[in-house]
Parts: sequence; C-alpha cells; structure tokens
Amino acid sequence: MTTGNAKPSGARRRRPRAEMTSRGTGMLASGVVIAALGVGLSTPILVHIGVAMTCAVAVAWIWVLLAVDSFLRTFPLARRQVSPHPLTAGRSGTVTVTIEAARSRARHRLRRSLAEHLDIREQASAELTGGMGTKATVRREPGRLELSYAVHPVRRGRWPLGPSLVHSSDPFGMFLANTPVGEPQLVPVWPAVVDLSATAGALMGHADRIVLGARTPSPDDASLRDYREGDDLRRVHWASSARRGTMLVRSDERAGRRPASVILDPPRDPKALEWGISAAASIALSVLDSGHPVRMVGAGLDPAAIRHLGDRGSAAARVDLLNQTIDLRAPVSRGAATDALVRAASLTAEDATQGEVTVAVVDPLEKEALDALSPLGDTGRAWALVRSDEYLEEEARATVRALRRSGWRATTVTAADDLEALWTRMLTAGDIS
Repeated sequence: MTTGNAKPSGARRRRPRAEMTSRGTGMLASGVVIAALGVGLSTPILVHIGVAMTCAVAVAWIWVLLAVDSFLRTFPLARRQVSPHPLTAGRSGTVTVTIEAARSRARHRLRRSLAEHLDIREQASAELTGGMGTKATVRREPGRLELSYAVHPVRRGRWPLGPSLVHSSDPFGMFLANTPVGEPQLVPVWPAVVDLSATAGALMGHADRIVLGARTPSPDDASLRDYREGDDLRRVHWASSARRGTMLVRSDERAGRRPASVILDPPRDPKALEWGISAAASIALSVLDSGHPVRMVGAGLDPAAIRHLGDRGSAAARVDLLNQTIDLRAPVSRGAATDALVRAASLTAEDATQGEVTVAVVDPLEKEALDALSPLGDTGRAWALVRSDEYLEEEARATVRALRRSGWRATTVTAADDLEALWTRMLTAGDIS
C-alpha cells in the first residue's frame, strides 16, 4: 500500500529565504572595510572596489531568492509514497519522493534545466532510519525528479517524515537556501511480530478438548449472551430474545469458531512495553490465522469500543488489530495499570463462561489484579506470560504461582526468550517454569 497525495508546494506559499555562507560574510565585510578605507584615504578606486564587492553580495542574495521563487512556481507538485503502508518495526520499507513541474510547454527548457541541477534531500526521524543516514537513488527526467531510498523503522508508533529540502545556491556560493517541498507527514509503524500461526491450532484445540472432550462442536452448540453495543445484528437470536424480553446474541463458539481475548498489561519501561505489545499482537494474530475471532483488551484500549475481530476476514482483521497497537502508550503509574487490568479482566469474564479463551501478557501483578484474574482460571482456558526481566524475577514467580493455583497455565518470560519456542512448549507441555 502507498500513501502521500500530490500537494502543490505553493498551496501554502512560503517566503523564499536564503542564508549567508562564511564566504558571503567575508565578502560583505571586506567590501564594507575597503569602501570605508577608500573614503578615509580619499582613494576612489578603493571605494569602487568596496562598493562592487558589496553589490556582488546583494546580487547573489537576489539571485538565490529569484531561483527559489522560480522553483516554487515551476515545480508546484510534490508527493511522497511509503511502501508498505503502514511500515513494520524491524522490516525495511521504501520511500519515493516525486517532484514534478507544471505542465507548460513554454517553460519546458527551464523545467528541464532546473530538474537536472536540483540537489534534494529528505528529512526522516531516527525511528524510521535507525539513526543512520539514507542513501537515495535519484532519477531525473525532463520536468521531473524522483528520489527513492530505504527506511528501517526500529520502533512502533507514528513518526515524522518530510518535508523534502531542495538545496540551491548562487554561482559564487555566498548564499544557500533549503526550500521545503511538499508537506510533512506522520508515518505509522506496526510493532514487530513473531509468526505463531503453527501454535494457534494447539491453543484453540486444547480449549475445545477441555469443554467438549473428544466431541466435535456442532452448529447447535451456540450459546447465548446479552447483546452489547457493537455486536453484529446478524448474530441476534430473535426467538430467545422475544421469550426473555431482552436482546440475546449467539456467541462465536458455534461451528468451532471459539473466540479469544488477549489481555495486555503494558509495562512502564519503554523497551519492555514494545516487547509486551509485540508478544500480545503475535498471539492475537495467530488466533486470527487459525480462523477464530480475537480481541485485545487492556490499558490504552477503550473497553467500550473493543470487539472481536475476524468476522470480516483475516486480512482486514489483522489490519484492524495492528492499527490498535500503533498509539498504545505506557500507563502513567502502576496503579493506573492495575486499574486498567482489573477492568480488562472484568470485561473478559463476561464471555469466559461462554467458552472464550483468555491469554494474558502481564507484568508481576498486584493483589487486586490477581483477584480479578483468578476467576478466569476456573474455565481451564486461561494462559499467562509473566514478564520476569532483571529485578522482577521473584515477583514474577510469585505471580505465576498465584495464577497456577487459580487454574491458569502460566510461566515467566523475558524479552530475551524465544517467544515461539516458549509458547510452543507451554501449549504442548502445559505449565513450564
């Protein structure tokens, strides 16, 4: 996918600006001094030389301003394309900047001359370039200049890109001008994810075996729950709703499409936050790939707007789910994180009794959060990854023991662990230390 619409660089007219170089400063100072000496010594030749040097600086300044103004009028179109869009942390992408001239045959030669001599560079945040410079490939055509370069996003989020800067100067190098072209934009970057699709069948299949034994779910195994805002009206069971006097909907358990919820407890540490989001998103995507609806709940995700994704197809659901993670931020305090986790557990508990699978990616938990999560373990369909980096090891082990006593299948995990290998062992071997 691409983004970046053509926008006239003159749509918001910028005043041409030029900066004096050290050469221009030296020329101007020398001209003033020589002219002053000529006046003081009554030497007309020195006055003429000083005035000529000062005038040369003025001419250079006018030259650059006219060149910039001519450029803005002649090349009004600038657009940027980012592919793929959004980008993904840890995966390279490509940015193409195209500057085009206005379509006017009368200025064809001027457009061609300017395009052949333009020096253009792109501005990109360190989060998109990895803190390294970019090597661009430039292609020049009459009335058109195209700049292509690779980006290497290193962090999830929205990061600034552009505007492009066109470098120009006078023939003597006394003034320089960097002219912004096009508009800046914020480029979204998805979190890095691990392919866990091979394990999703084990996760959802294990949940089915717990509830149904060896029996295969049939279309008649639909359970009913109260209607909530955002539910698909096509799932409303009208006969039962009429009998009870309240709207009831079929759960997604029927036809083997058991839903899942992934609870995310965002850490306050920036590096740990990225790992937690990546792990939660990887697990959620693996559920989608297995054909089951899934949702992510936790701090930063509005409970009122949360719904299971997957009814519109896996591809669209993947985009929706990853888009939810772009703007996630760390909670302002551990207390705020605990409150959000309690709300997420309460929301998940409403569907847990209907057969929903629960996976939690959490930090070591406070007692209030443990009390909220414990009932979910009674269903036998709850898994937890508890972060145990550095100083959190003892607290993490205590959290794992408490969750296991409540029926959860839980283990400690660090950012250095191989998530795919650990998750596979957890699903196939049960609890691991």
